[in-house]
Amino acid sequence: MTQSVSCQVRRAIMTQLYTHVSFSLPCLGLLAVGWSVLFHRYLPIGEALGWLGGMMVLLSLRVCHLRWRQRGLAELPLMVLERELFIGVTISSIAWALGVLLYMEHLPDAYRAAMIMLTTLILTGSAIMLLGSRRALYGSLLPLGFAMLFELAGGNDQEQVVDLMLAAYLFIFLPSLLRHLRREQIASLHHQFANAELVAELRQVSDQLRSASRRDGLTGIANRAHLDDCLARAWRRCHRARTPLSLVLVDVDYFKQFNDFYGHLPGDECLQQIAMVLAEVERREDDLAARYGGEEFALLLPCTSVQGALQLADKVRVALKALAIPHHKSLVSSKVTCSFGVATLVPDSTTSIAELIQKADAALYQAKHNGRDRIEVALMGKAA
Repeated sequence: MTQSVSCQVRRAIMTQLYTHVSFSLPCLGLLAVGWSVLFHRYLPIGEALGWLGGMMVLLSLRVCHLRWRQRGLAELPLMVLERELFIGVTISSIAWALGVLLYMEHLPDAYRAAMIMLTTLILTGSAIMLLGSRRALYGSLLPLGFAMLFELAGGNDQEQVVDLMLAAYLFIFLPSLLRHLRREQIASLHHQFANAELVAELRQVSDQLRSASRRDGLTGIANRAHLDDCLARAWRRCHRARTPLSLVLVDVDYFKQFNDFYGHLPGDECLQQIAMVLAEVERREDDLAARYGGEEFALLLPCTSVQGALQLADKVRVALKALAIPHHKSLVSSKVTCSFGVATLVPDSTTSIAELIQKADAALYQAKHNGRDRIEVALMGKAA
């Protein structure tokens, strides 16, 4: 059991204990009233009311304390919570023990048997509710249990036999049963939290793998597969909204010559810097920068007109020039430049994604054919 899971298990057990005790206190109050009503004829009224009043005050204080503590169960140290719970149940058990000592000597045999049964029920119920904490369990059992055993030991022969049976029940059978139940409780909670922790780890790994599957390994921006997926979703959205969809293809001019002259590592660094510009250029949240393949990149611009696509492409072109990456083998500039092909249309039943890509690619080809380091536009379909 890992430390984090162990802490979660202990915290959950303590929360259960406080919940159970909060539920039991009103029941104990009703039981104390019933106790006093049932046996009131055999005890002076002053003593009976004194014990009942003291018990009700004690239970009321414990209810207030538990309600106050409920707000901080998740933050308070477990040792503090268990200590306070132990003190509370021990004081309550001592109060019940005083009741036993107060009433038992005045009761006739029939009512003494009823007192024994009632006390045994209280002890058993307390033990089951408090099995999550040994300290609280023994704090509840010992004062009341010893008081009842003490009274029975001084009774007749039949009560002495019951005394031995009750002692065996309280200190042999009941602890063995509770030990088994506690092991099962801890094992169940451990599996619950361990599985939750495993699910969280698997979900994190799955998210990381999903993110990695969408990213280009070299540049860190979206890859072709993620671009295709986003393009299909953007197409459907723009089709429903009847809004323009723009695609900008970007190609690094004379990149093969750059690689041949400077080497592949500088070539990779060049692509990474270009990808960074595409990712950081001022655009909307729905826009996507992706590596299209090799030295080609793409900008997907949903709900963007041709004018907006042109403005963004020009921003990228200016930003790339500002990088001033040396390229002495370029025929258009001494720095690295890019060519841009822009296509915009309003998706409908007569057009397709393939047509958009084809036209953007044709515009890119036209830009390269017309001297590179420029932006060309292909308009098609409905006016955008």
